[in-house]
Amino acid sequence: MNKPSMSVEIAGIKMKNPVMPASGCFGFGEEYAKFIDLNALGAIVVKSVTLQPTIGNKPPRVCETPAGMLNSIAWQNPGLDVFLKEKLPFLRQFQTPVIVNLAGKTVQEYGDLAAELEGVPGIAGLELNISCPNVEEGGVAFGTDPVLAA
Repeated sequence: MNKPSMSVEIAGIKMKNPVMPASGCFGFGEEYAKFIDLNALGAIVVKSVTLQPTIGNKPPRVCETPAGMLNSIAWQNPGLDVFLKEKLPFLRQFQTPVIVNLAGKTVQEYGDLAAELEGVPGIAGLELNISCPNVEEGGVAFGTDPVLAA
């Protein structure tokens, strides 16, 4: 008996299955590669990338609750240049599409990030972070305004 195909295509990105990690929970994949085969995923969605390095929120950042946990990490990341030079080369070794989550304080920052990443080998798609409630500028401000979100 043949296995059913789980392949999907989303926004022109062909994936072997629809399983993708949520961007904020997966870092840049390096830690998880020790535990799972990243080639088994449909796509790898990386943590938010900003133009400049961002340190994120001050601790405490995580709070355990009876129903789960709350976090307030914000956009901690090494910035675009370090992502391209140090994080993306690791991800290119896998046969899995890479989707980069973009974060910015202004529409211009999102546009600049998208322009810098357009056509970069190893990047299959971009995701806009317009819903992060843990930053003072950007994030949820875009996600709650239909005009800005468009």
